[in-house]
Amino acid sequence: MNNIKANSALGLLCAAFLLMASIASGGEEGSIGRTTEKELNVVLSSSFGKIIIGRGESEKIVAGQLFGSEEKSVDFQTDYNIRNRVGYLDLSLGEEKREGKKSSIKLSDITNNKWQLKFSDALPIAFDIELGVAKGEFNLTGLQIKDFTMSCGASDVLVRFDAPNTATMNEMNIECGVGKFEGRNLGNANFKHFRFEGGVGTATLDFSGKIQSEVDVDVQVGMGVCTIILPEDVGTRIQYEESIVSRIELARDIRTTGGNQYISDNYKTASGRMNIRIDAGLGSVRVKRR
Repeated sequence: MNNIKANSALGLLCAAFLLMASIASGGEEGSIGRTTEKELNVVLSSSFGKIIIGRGESEKIVAGQLFGSEEKSVDFQTDYNIRNRVGYLDLSLGEEKREGKKSSIKLSDITNNKWQLKFSDALPIAFDIELGVAKGEFNLTGLQIKDFTMSCGASDVLVRFDAPNTATMNEMNIECGVGKFEGRNLGNANFKHFRFEGGVGTATLDFSGKIQSEVDVDVQVGMGVCTIILPEDVGTRIQYEESIVSRIELARDIRTTGGNQYISDNYKTASGRMNIRIDAGLGSVRVKRR
């Protein structure tokens, strides 16, 4: 039995090694195959470059390609393992490893690289993403997203759900410092609580999609501009924490109930409802219908 476990662990490490080696070759695809995992936790950080995430093959935990680094020196380490039927994958794409954490990949002096990662659609996945000066395109359509946390520095990021998420997210958290963020069809994300915090820049939160329950949304805007798009059939209640220099613009069917409270005409009759709390310090917020 011990030999079987040892061979299984060695096989996983070899699979991870092959993934990183073929990624580093500049365009050839490498992958880690599924074994005993029932779900997947992914920690991903990138200091530079562009990250593209999408749906891949069911039998591959992840398949990846790296473009634009053929003449660069690439150093990599592997750290993919399975504990209690949960796969843990740590991808660090930048100049330095994070303190106290092992990394599956460590890249040195690569600023113009493009990473394309495709994940299995057969497993519930939790993402914890940290971006520095980077671009990100995360098409989560067809993936089972059970948790999603993202922190962006000076980034340009797109997150989209073009079809309903089959997993339920208790929390979906996004923080953006400086830059541009766009969320498309976030109503398909199947979250219970959505939180967005924006610093300086522009953000578009499009909640089009399938909202059939009551969900909570917290939006905090620093010095930026945020546009919130709501489906016509979704009831909305808004609490707006205003300041002297902040500004809010609301859709015609969302009316004040006194103080900082607003409610849509269809709130009591709608099957899907959004309770939104907006805090705009020096920023402006526009809420419109689609």
